[in-house]
This record gives sequence, C-alpha cells and structure tokens, in this order.
Amino acid sequence: MRLIKQNFERDGSGLVTLFPEEPEDMWYAYNLIRPKDLLRASALRRVVTESATGSTSSTRVHTTLTIRVESLDFDPQSSQLHVSGRIAEETKFTKVGQYHTLDLELQRNFTLTKDGEEAWDSVARGIIKEACDPVRSADVWAVVMQEGLANLAVLTGARTVLRQRVEVSIPRKRGGRASDHDKGLEKFFQTTLDTLLRQIDLNESKPILLASPGFTASSFQKFIIDTATRTGNKALMAQKANLVVVHSSSGHLHALNEILQTPEVTARLKDTQYAREGKLMDEFMTLLRKDDGRAWYGPSEVEKAVEKGAVGRGGGVLLISNALFRAQDVAIRRRWVRLVDKVRDVEGGEVRTLSSEHESGKRLDGLGGIAAILTFPLDDLDEEDEGEEEGEIPNGNTNRLAMSHNEQTPLLTTVHVVPPPPRYRHSTLRRFCTIALATSLIVVVAIFLIPINWLPHHSWDDGWSSDEARPASQGMAYRELQEILLETPNQAKVREWSQYYTSGPHLAGKNLTQALWTREKWQEFGVQDSNIVAYDVYLNYPLDHRLALLESRQKSAGDQVAGKDYDIKYECKLEEDVLHGHPAMNPGPRVPTFHAYSANGDVTAHYVYVNFGTFWDFDDLVKANVSLEGKIAIVKYGRGFRGLKIKRAQELGMVGVLIYSDPQEDGDITEQNGYKTYPDGPARNPSSVQRGSVDFITIGPGDPTTPGYPSKPGVPRQDPSYQIPFIPSLPISYQDALPLLQALNGHGPQASNFNEYWQGGGLGYKNVSYNIGPSPSSLKLNLMNKQEYVTRPIWNVIGIINGSLADEVVILGNHRDAWIAGGAADPNSGSAALNEVVRSFGLALEKGWKPLRTIVFASWDGEEYNLLGSTEWVEEYLPWLSNAAVAYLNVDISCMGSGFVVAASPLLHKAIYDATSMIQSPNQTVPGQTVRDTWDGYIKTIGSGTDFTAFQDFAGVPSADMAYRRTAQDPVYHYHSNYDSFHWMEEFGDKHWQHHLTIAKLWALIAASLIENPIIHFRATDYAKALASYVQKTKAKADNSKKLDGTLSESSTTGQHHQAAFLSLEAAVERLHNATVRFDRQAAAVQHRVQRGDIPWWKWWQKIKLSIEVRKVNDGYKYLERQFLHEDGLDGRNWFKHVVFAPGRWTGYAGATLPGLTEAVEDRNATGVEVRLMPILFFFPVKRNLTDATFAEMEQDY
Repeated sequence: MRLIKQNFERDGSGLVTLFPEEPEDMWYAYNLIRPKDLLRASALRRVVTESATGSTSSTRVHTTLTIRVESLDFDPQSSQLHVSGRIAEETKFTKVGQYHTLDLELQRNFTLTKDGEEAWDSVARGIIKEACDPVRSADVWAVVMQEGLANLAVLTGARTVLRQRVEVSIPRKRGGRASDHDKGLEKFFQTTLDTLLRQIDLNESKPILLASPGFTASSFQKFIIDTATRTGNKALMAQKANLVVVHSSSGHLHALNEILQTPEVTARLKDTQYAREGKLMDEFMTLLRKDDGRAWYGPSEVEKAVEKGAVGRGGGVLLISNALFRAQDVAIRRRWVRLVDKVRDVEGGEVRTLSSEHESGKRLDGLGGIAAILTFPLDDLDEEDEGEEEGEIPNGNTNRLAMSHNEQTPLLTTVHVVPPPPRYRHSTLRRFCTIALATSLIVVVAIFLIPINWLPHHSWDDGWSSDEARPASQGMAYRELQEILLETPNQAKVREWSQYYTSGPHLAGKNLTQALWTREKWQEFGVQDSNIVAYDVYLNYPLDHRLALLESRQKSAGDQVAGKDYDIKYECKLEEDVLHGHPAMNPGPRVPTFHAYSANGDVTAHYVYVNFGTFWDFDDLVKANVSLEGKIAIVKYGRGFRGLKIKRAQELGMVGVLIYSDPQEDGDITEQNGYKTYPDGPARNPSSVQRGSVDFITIGPGDPTTPGYPSKPGVPRQDPSYQIPFIPSLPISYQDALPLLQALNGHGPQASNFNEYWQGGGLGYKNVSYNIGPSPSSLKLNLMNKQEYVTRPIWNVIGIINGSLADEVVILGNHRDAWIAGGAADPNSGSAALNEVVRSFGLALEKGWKPLRTIVFASWDGEEYNLLGSTEWVEEYLPWLSNAAVAYLNVDISCMGSGFVVAASPLLHKAIYDATSMIQSPNQTVPGQTVRDTWDGYIKTIGSGTDFTAFQDFAGVPSADMAYRRTAQDPVYHYHSNYDSFHWMEEFGDKHWQHHLTIAKLWALIAASLIENPIIHFRATDYAKALASYVQKTKAKADNSKKLDGTLSESSTTGQHHQAAFLSLEAAVERLHNATVRFDRQAAAVQHRVQRGDIPWWKWWQKIKLSIEVRKVNDGYKYLERQFLHEDGLDGRNWFKHVVFAPGRWTGYAGATLPGLTEAVEDRNATGVEVRLMPILFFFPVKRNLTDATFAEMEQDY
C-alpha cells in the first residue's frame, strides 16, 4: 500500500489517500474503513437517458463518487472489497442519498475521511503505518497434504489464505494392484505441482513448506526435484533450497498451526510477523496451563488486569484480535482503542494486534478475542464480583474455578450440594417394590401398544381399483384427499401467483423479497414449518459488454489514422427492444443480456460460423480443414447445453463465442411463414436474446468453488476454472447476428455442403447463405465482456409437513430465480403450480389429514446459474436423504406450450401412468379424455439441466420432471428472454391457465400416491425392463463400431472377451428382472394383507410381523435406486455417482444411459469398455445383500 496523502487535524479528524498495490492491501483497507466514514473512489455507474421521442438507453460511465459508508463485504479468497453506502456528494450522474456499492480496485487511489466519533485513533493510524511499511514480511507458501488431498495456502503478513484445494482419488494398495496406487499417487503429485506452479512466481525466492503425515511430503519434494530435472526447468530447480519438509498430524489446513511451531520452520521464519505472533500465543498458552496467575483472557478479566497496572513495563503483553476493531458499534470499538492506548502509552506495555485470518488470531478469537500476559501474577480476577456472595462449605474447604468466563465460554459457578436426610425407613425395600411394579406395568402396556405404534393408524376407502391395495389416509378417506387435491387449484389463484413472481427482476442472489413472500404464503396455507435456508455461492453479474463488426481501413500513402486501423461497420445492440406502452413489457428494471460464469475478456479476431456448435459439428469442421484457432465462433442455440459449445470451442483454440437463436428452431411459427412477430403475433421477436449459464454442466452442478460439499460461510473454496470457460462469450439476437452472417456470404464452404445435421437454417429468406468462413481479412469482430464475480447468499425456501413416518420422505421442488423480470414460463409457471399444490395440501391439513410419509416442499434459488440451491442442499443433507428420501418430484416449467413431456426414473413410471389416467386433459379432442389419453405415454430418460440432477445422479433418489412444452405448432416461446412475460403467457402461452392447473393436479396426485400408500407406489420390474433396453442399446452401439481401437473385432481375442462380458451383463439383468418380478408380487401381497386389516388386536405378534414385512418391502424399494451409486463416480466427472444415468457428456440436457460404458464405446476405446463393464457387472445384481437376499426372505414368508 502506498500513502499518497495524509492530513490529520488536532481533534482526530482528517483524511488519507491510499494506493493499493497488491491483494493484501485490500485486507488492510477492510480493517481501516468503518461505517460512517466518507470514502471517495472511482466507480462504474449505469446511467439511463431518455430522448425527445421517449426512448431510453443505458450506458455505463466511469466517474468518482463519495459515499457515507454503511457496510463492507470482503471476500478473503479473491481479496475483493465491496463498500456500500449512500452518495454524500452530488455529481453529474448521481444525487445525494442514492445507494451505491464501490468496488475498490488495485492500482487506483481511494480517499478515506474520518470525522466525528469515528476519528483517526491510534489503532487506525497503526493500520496505515503497517500497511505502508515497505519491508512488510514476504509471503510464504504452504502445501499441507496427505495421500489424495493437498491444501495450498499462502501466509502473508496479515492473513492465511487457502488458495486451492486438490483432491485426487488414489486406489488402495491391494494384492496385485500396487501399480494402480503408484499411478494414482503420481497423478496426484502432478496435479498438485501444476496447481502450485499456477499460483507462485518462480522468479521470486520464498519459502515453500511441504507438510504431511508419514512420507507424503518428502515424496512430493522428490517428485518436484525429479520433474525439474527431467523437464530442464531451471526456475523450478532453483526453488529446491526453498522447499522445507516438515511432519504434521493431518493433511488438513488446521494442521498449519503445529507446522509453524516446528523447529525447522520457526528457524526459517523467525523474523516474520506471524512467527512472532504464534510464539506469543504459545507463551500465553504455556502460562495458562501453569495457572500461576500471569495469563488471563476475556474482556472483563483483561480490563481488570490493566486497571491494576499488571500489563505494563517489564514483560506485560496485550494480545487483541483485529476483529474487535471491526465492531459496527462505535462505542464498542472505542472501548478497545482506549484499552490499547492505556497499555501502550500509559503503562508502557507491549500491544500485539493479531490478524483474525492467521492461525494465531483464530486461537485468540476462541478465547474471546483478547488476552494478556501479566508482569506480575494476579489471582481471582474472575471471582472478585462474587467474593462476598459465595457461602462457605461447612467443613471450611473452598473450591475455585480456574477458568474465567467471557462471551465465548459459558457462565460457570460452584454449586454446593449436601446429601439430603433419608425420607423413609426401609427405603431399599420400598425402592425394589416400586421398580418391580413399574416394570410390570411398562411390559403390559408395551405388549399392546407397540404393534399399534408400529402400524400407521389409517382408514381405508375405495379410491383405488380392486386389483391394487388401497392407500391409507389418516384423518380422512383417501378419496376425499384426492378430491381436495383436484378441486382446490383454481385459475384465479394460479394467475395471481404468476403475476406476483413475474412483477420484477429475480436473479439468483437478488430475490430475498420473493423468498420471504413465498415462506409467508406457505405458512398462510398451513405449512407452518417453512424456513429459509441460505448458502454463500460464487456468482457473476454483468457490468459491461460490446460487440462490433469492424472493417479495416484502406490507408493511402500519407494517410495518418490516429491509432485506428478499423471502422465500425455494425455495432450490435446487445439488448432487446423496449416495447413502450405495451402490456407485454415487463415492469421494473431490465436485466442486461449476459452469460452466467462467462469469462471476462476483450478480443478482436476473425470469426467462423459453426452451426449448433455440437462436438460433432466441430469435428466436421476440423475434418474439413476449416481454420478455428484464434477465431470467434458464431453458434446457434439448440441440440445441446450452451456451456458445452464454449468448452469445445476453447479446446480447439478459439478465443470467443457468440450464441444466437435461429428461427430454424421455431417450427412452423415463423415470420417467413407469414406470422407476425411478438407482441403482435406468435412468431419470435427478432431482438429476443436467450441468456443462460455457460458452466460445464456435465462435469458437475452446484457452486464450482465447493464441488461435492455445501457452500456454507467459511468453507474452503477451490479454483473454479476447471468447470467454467476461460474465453468470453455473449448471447445475441438473430437481429444482431444477421449482419455478421451476411458478411460471411461467399466466404468458405456452405453449411449445405455438409451432412444432414447442418441443413435447415432459418434465415435464408434474410439473405443468409450460411457460409462457414472464416470472415474475410478485412472484417473482424470485437467482443468485450466484463463481469463482476462475487460470493453472496442465495435463499431456498423449505416447507415441511411431518408424517407418521419420519424416515420416509417425498420432496417436491421448483426453482424461483429467473434471468429476467418476467419468467412467466421458466420458472414461475412451475412456481405458481407449486403454490397451488402447497395450498391444496394445506387445506387437507386444516380438515384433519395427517400424511403417512413426510412431505418436503422446496422453492430453490440459483438454479439458472448451475442448479446451485438444490445441489448445495442435497450436498448438505446427503446422509439424511440417503436414509429417508423416497422420491423427488420436480417441475421447472409447468407450461410453455401444449405438449406433455415427462422424464423420470423407471421406478416412478407406474405412479405417473396412474395419475395421468385420473386427470382431464386440457387438450381434449373428444370430451372426457384424460392426460393419459392425449399423451403418447413416452417417458424420457432423465438427464440434467434442472433441479432433479443432484437428487438422481448424486444422491440416488428416484426423480421425475414434467411440463407442457412447446410443439412445432405452438406460439414461439422466448426462452430466457424479456419476452417470457406475464403478457405472453396470458395471450399466447396458456390463455385460460388450464395447463398450469393440470400440472398442479398431476403433481399433487403423484405425490399423494407416494405419500399415502402403505407400500411405496413403485414397480421394480419397470427398472429391470429399462435396464435391459439400455444394455441392448449400448451393445448395438458397440456392434456398429465394429472395431474399438482396432481390437474389438468378433474374431479377435479381445473382441471375444468383450462379447462374453456383454453376455454376462445381459445375464445379470435377466437375474435382476426375475428377482424384481418376485419382489413386486410379494409387495402386492403384503399391501393386500395391510388393506384387509383382519388381524385381531390380541394377536399383537402378527401385527409386529406384518409391520416388519412392510418395512422390509419399503426399504427394498427405497434403496433400490441408491444401489447403482458408485462412490468413485464417473471417469473425468466424479461428482456424478450413478452408473445407469447421467447427462450426456456433450449434450448436457439429454440423459445418457450406462454413461461410462457408452462413452468408452463412443471413444472407440477397447480398454475402456472392459474397465467400465466390471463395475456395472457388480452393480446389476444390485448388491445382492439387498435384493436377492431380501426377496428370498420374502418368499419364505409366503
């Protein structure tokens, strides 16, 4: 930090101007700036201007603002400091009182003024002196590791920062497999070294601590030296002298404290600030253990010691955490400042302010944030206030508690208890008689009550067909419950909920008001146990963007162009048309067009048209020798997840990606076919833009900085670069894409010259010939994308209706966040339906119903970015879900068209078919038709792209998702666009809200069947049949490949081995099918016995036996899906644990079956086929201890 200017007045007020030069300086600024200070710094402000015609435009301007500080937000991982407050000085672009957040930046001055109560005290001046000290201690790197885990941390003068966490699965050393362990260890060392080299500057000479239990650290040191020697890396070899190997008890970061105390480290780092602080804390703890009265901690105790003059010259040291000086209350802060001044200036003692971001500071925080080493011993500082109040024990002995109490420890006192005199004679006989009588009574009661408590108290009705056992409902007949669920949802209510949710922007992390409103509504509906569950996640928000088509300027001799070689041929709008005065325009501010997790960047390059940007499209271009490296790609939306288009582009060396919506995807409803564009008609508005996330969803959903564990405050965060792009991207409209595509006409091959997947572009009538390019030498694109990355909270709303069975749970979920102010279809058609489902179940509760199984309702936040809310929740509650979850029912979009679509685990097929046969279809061609009558009955393989992913693919919970989606004859749905508005829904999407109501009723009925059936409403045989079809599909794909790496011909030894493996796989599926047929038959028999209810009350042992059988069957159904989870996950994307289902590697949305095996076949990898067959052969008997053994036991009972 550089001090530019300093001006202090006698009363303590004044200002300083500082110039932060490195990330560490932001930590000092965070400790320096306090609420009520005046802060002046450069800012980027969005300014809206209105022309004489009434049109508005917005620009972002750089200006300098002065704010009165209200709050600060510091991200320790990225060293970013955000300071919020109200404008204190009017400027050309702002007025006094407006709210603004300043993002302090490196290499930019800021001026801080303190006045009034919050003046420049000694602590604040000390922070400036320390921050601007040119000889501040240098950084030290530490790698704390164990086999498979490495924590890379940097120790600065003020903080310990975890920069990266590396986890690599290493096979165990088992008989004959030591080589696998060695290869895994080498891969782990290589990954750790690569990560370390990305973090450090090899030209600087700084200590690097390598610590681990056992010999892992020394082996890693040897690997580093061997790598440097083998590769000839002289800079890395020069670091050999800086490598310090020490032993630690753990490979986790908390072991850093003991590492810093080892002799070899203390000798190396003896002159650093954190070494001195650690030594002081060790000295304090030693004195505290001695209990000689020279070590005290806690606010009141330390203040008393200071008052007695015991913290002064001659060895007195005050240890205080800098967290105490960040108190929001000025009076509390001044309390500590006065204490520091008294010790240092009056008593002459030493004051050490410890950083709360160092291990020593964290130890001090555990003691209340303040402690003292005294010059002379003092006793009973913690008992002075109690001395006269405590009585004496009759025998004259006294007890003294050596531990003091403070804000961090419980209040402790000494309670003296005298044994009471005996109340009765013959007490032993009386006690024996009492115990014997009580035990007899308990046994008698248990004999009669245990069966009643084990079996649910439910009545039965005729709500199900005669060939099926009927479900139970406590407090009302099941048919009455069905009637409530079918009759409660109504058009007015679902319209009301839709109108509320679409009334303003609700991006992830910016919709707390909607979360609070949702919770309050659910509580009004009767679900009182509704709460908000927050997570701190990694997000980005748009700051600025630009896209321009540049044409090179032809220079003549003597022509001087001031640094400008290009003219702007076309400047893209990058925003959607504002429909002034039209009801189609959503109210409130508009969200700019952007991609979530897109990279910051400013690139100028030639560009290429790459069709839909699928893996196979890029492969076609590579085979056609089209130059891609260094180019910008223009891509059509569709046929795959947008982030995977960018992933493949950057792998091939491209520098940017533009994605637009081509009318080709709009079916018959196009402007070319004579339809008017929205809002005047059903065709696509030419300016509509599809926003969206561009993370690599097939690697894993959730917060990319916390893969596999919940993103709670304070957790270690990892580098997200493996899961998000490093090249910039922008979404654009086809209106903006037109000039770019037209400029390619005549350049490069035409799309029509490629295979059938390149045919059918929808802009031919606009003079687009779909030439590939590259663009001519005179034309380039300038793509600029600027995003703000922050870690901030998102808010799930979780509502719970407790059932009779706490360990069997059905979960219903929809996400609430949207890219724009509207979101009438995605997601809030689902949100409106969910509210009606909750309201329906709430009405049943009001009428006395209690469910058999527990119900959980979830309104997720952050789905649009990367399924954040649902994934973090599943990761947090995974142990509970693994034990209790029966099914997860998701509705992302309830209506965007008229075509009914379902994707589900095979276990849920029966429940879906039954429910769709009971509800009237909104698309009837003949009166009385049900949803099942108007639907083709096809249930898709479950993939990804919405909130069921974590449940199905990570936790093994059978899941389903359903919606009414657009058909080729429906009005065009403007996906993730401002035109996904309440007006579009009411005018074009679902005019009478009937599709919303149908989904709400279906959702509720499917849930009710799963909740209320004594035997879970699954059919295991459906799973076995599906598995058989998946195996045949994969085998056919392998057969069509003919040869995998030239080794899988039918005549080859390897090919014969693989053919035998497929035969074994088919046999395993056949065994599973036979077992599931028996199991379903036996489950039906158990349900029939429960339904009969003819066991007399006095045959309690039969009731117990039946309850055990019910539990056994339900456990078999409940855990069946989870038997297909593989702890190590899929190769290359180990977050996905399911061996049967996963999103397609290069599709994202679409589901892939037997993904590991399928990918080996697609890659023509013979070895991979064999490797991936083995775990599947293990899983397909479904871990016989659960299925075959369970089924055999059931057979013996009948």
